Amino acid sequence: MAAADWTQANIEKTRRPTRSLAALSWQYPNECVIKINTDGCRKGEDGRIAAGGGLRDSSGQWMRGFAVNLGVEQVLEAELWGIYLGLKIAWDIGCSAVVLESDSAIAAHLLNKNVEDLHPLAAMLWGCQDYIDKNWVCSIHHVYRECNMVADRLAELGSCLELGLSTSHDPPYGIKSFLSEDLLGVCRP
Repeated sequence: MAAADWTQANIEKTRRPTRSLAALSWQYPNECVIKINTDGCRKGEDGRIAAGGGLRDSSGQWMRGFAVNLGVEQVLEAELWGIYLGLKIAWDIGCSAVVLESDSAIAAHLLNKNVEDLHPLAAMLWGCQDYIDKNWVCSIHHVYRECNMVADRLAELGSCLELGLSTSHDPPYGIKSFLSEDLLGVCRP
């Protein structure tokens, strides 16, 4: 009997969960809301990190973008730097309502709860939280990478730059096709 229970338990553990295919696409923000998409990445064996992001209005039109090479660290720190810089740029240009999307579920989760003093990234999280708590409407959400391709490409671009931040009023050439696909509602599996 015990052997049969053990066998059954192990069979259930090895079964793969049922997965379904979904078509995902970037979604327009509500009227009068600015959408900020951010991403971070870690490249190479030396641990180089970068981040990038783009701000778009409710009609999906490009407002600002950024890419930053951050040196060597962990990928979660890159994700949080992307969020911080996206919020900072939005605040600095006078946005009054923003929704920020990141494909880092961990970063979104950490920013939607109270941060413990002993968390290794507490200072970075508090910096983001300071912007979230400013006098504006601001929310942070997790989205899948397929809905965040512009930010993904900007983070990749950041990894190719010299150390430091690069901002752009016009979309960089390498992301124009992704912007067009987003405006057309192109879905990705």
